[in-house]
Amino acid sequence: MRRFLVFAMLAGLPSCILTGATEPAPKAKAAQLLPIKRVILYQNGVGYFEREGKVQGDTLKLHCRPSQINDLLKSLTVIDRGSGRAVSVSLPLEKGGAKALSELPKQVRSAAGLRDVLRVIRGARVRLESGDQKIQGRVVGVEKGLIDKGKGEKSVEGWRLTLKDSLGSLRTVPIHRINKLQLLDGALEAGLDKSLDVSLDEGTWKSIALSVRLAGASTHDLQVSYIAEMPRWKPAYRLVHQSGRPPLLQGWAVVDNVSGESWNDVKLSLVAGTPMSFIYDLHSPMFTQRLDLTSRGRRGVALAPPKTRTGRYRSPAPPPSPKDALQRYISPRRSARGYGRGGGGPSPDMDETSGVSAPSSALNMLLEKKVRTNVQGEKVGSLFRYDLKSPVTVPDSSSTLVNIINSRVKGEGVVLFRPELTSGASHPYQAMRFSNTTGFALEKGPVTIYSEGTFVGEGFLERMEKGATIFLTYAIDGNITMTRRTRYAQENARLLKISGGKIVSEAKQIYREKYKISNEHDKSVIAYIKSAKRSGYELQNKDKGIVEMPNAQYVPIKVPAKGKTELTIEWASPVRRYLSVDTSSATEVLKLYLGSAKVPATVRPALDKILKAKARLNVIAQERRRIKKLKRGLNEDQKRVRDNLSLLRKVKGNSSLKSRLMRTLSSLETKLNKLTGSTIKLDEEGAGLRAEIRVAIGQISLDAR
Repeated sequence: MRRFLVFAMLAGLPSCILTGATEPAPKAKAAQLLPIKRVILYQNGVGYFEREGKVQGDTLKLHCRPSQINDLLKSLTVIDRGSGRAVSVSLPLEKGGAKALSELPKQVRSAAGLRDVLRVIRGARVRLESGDQKIQGRVVGVEKGLIDKGKGEKSVEGWRLTLKDSLGSLRTVPIHRINKLQLLDGALEAGLDKSLDVSLDEGTWKSIALSVRLAGASTHDLQVSYIAEMPRWKPAYRLVHQSGRPPLLQGWAVVDNVSGESWNDVKLSLVAGTPMSFIYDLHSPMFTQRLDLTSRGRRGVALAPPKTRTGRYRSPAPPPSPKDALQRYISPRRSARGYGRGGGGPSPDMDETSGVSAPSSALNMLLEKKVRTNVQGEKVGSLFRYDLKSPVTVPDSSSTLVNIINSRVKGEGVVLFRPELTSGASHPYQAMRFSNTTGFALEKGPVTIYSEGTFVGEGFLERMEKGATIFLTYAIDGNITMTRRTRYAQENARLLKISGGKIVSEAKQIYREKYKISNEHDKSVIAYIKSAKRSGYELQNKDKGIVEMPNAQYVPIKVPAKGKTELTIEWASPVRRYLSVDTSSATEVLKLYLGSAKVPATVRPALDKILKAKARLNVIAQERRRIKKLKRGLNEDQKRVRDNLSLLRKVKGNSSLKSRLMRTLSSLETKLNKLTGSTIKLDEEGAGLRAEIRVAIGQISLDAR
């Protein structure tokens, strides 16, 4: 049954499969017909290509890798500039044939070698040559058996093919003696070719040919554009610093051509930024699963008298459809894999400077030359595009370095402290503070820094828009040391309002950073200290030289040669507090307010009364603390006297001493009673004053803002 279904399927392949496959045209020929004129490379793993040229005939062929076919199908645009209209595009892919191909059994697709092929094509008509014999017949099978070697030699066991010839005789032929085998069934030969194509298509190296159908067989002036998977271009920079002159920034782009053909004199553009892009499979046929209702329509059984059975009866299941029978042998086509992506880069902060000397003559020549760039830039939405003015040639499977930036920029050499990266005493980074005055947006990449004809370090540049300023760190300066202390404080409290017996005030929460910097250089230096922004805080006493970044402020300070200096950075945040009138914080706020010239005459007497009452309460509190201390001492004296009396009662005599101790104990008790009375009077007075304060504060309604 299995073999019958296999051959039935192979015999049913459409005839167009036989002519649908075409050999890819040579690369040179394809390029000659429609050469690449423009290439735009992006940072998201795709490239935009434009081809232009004239084609004679009604067909244009394009070739691409399997990993690129879906991008090409998404974006392919073909325009005949002669007629000014787009033309249709047809692909060498026939859905019926593709479906039949996908259903090839595993044993057909995996057949390797003559013996496996003969097993699969059992029943097929073949013509073979074995030595001097030419035999034609149908394949009966392949089996192991004894093979006569002739000339009296002993027979050996091996594989042999059994054929049924035109006379109906069965003939055996040792497989190892077959020199040539020809399939006489055209559909079967096509099926075998397709199984080989499946194996071939499993490799991502094989190109896929697309045929563009053109209107008419005349000459067509075509423009073809599409996107395809490409490596992202990689920027690298050189920053050359020289005393008395602005730094020179030179940018290069590493361009990789893996498109499968050389780019000869193309117009090249590089886009900084990352537009959205994705993969969507448009190449693989998609089928919808449908219900098989064949069994519902079957009425091929004649009626017969019913049989009487005892017990339970279950009808047999219907036979499987040919599609279901083949399903177990289907081996799904594997999708072509694209190239892997990876990335990496140096750390943005270098710990050591190599001190490797660069050829000063080359640097001097670079600095003395007129600084010009061969690139023009253009803003495209949120992206920035570098357009090279001169044509570029990039051979296939090679990388090329193209210059995109060659401009002097506004900048200077400084040292930069980054306290968040260190603790205790630390050394700053040597850095280049420069502004992007090139007129171009700079994509992130490594930067090599030269100073006075010498390599001094490397840094890493994050994406930098036009006009932006950054600090590019490249080495550690061990001759400068910084220590740092931080603390929080609340200062500058002020009254906002009094309402409902509550006092609303505002104070400043201060975060204070104190730096001490020591410079061992023979020259003074400009040091910048990075102070991270804090949510809700503002920098106090801003200096004109401060450089503001999205997440930090860079505060400058000049450090004298062989000297020391100090710097305090303050961040302040307003804090609103709701105070009870009996707190010490409320007293301070009211005193500050009364000391100002903003107090209304109607409110001042009440506030004076409240402050006097609070002052008296402070005196009462101090007096109570004094009395409490005296009472604690008297209680200790009483305890000591009672302990002595207890000892004297255990012995006879000493009546005079006992009497004296009793008088002392009575005197201490009298003093304690007086102090307790004084405490009661103070508590009563304090309660009265607090009641007066509550009444007074409750009658005040004041907005002091």
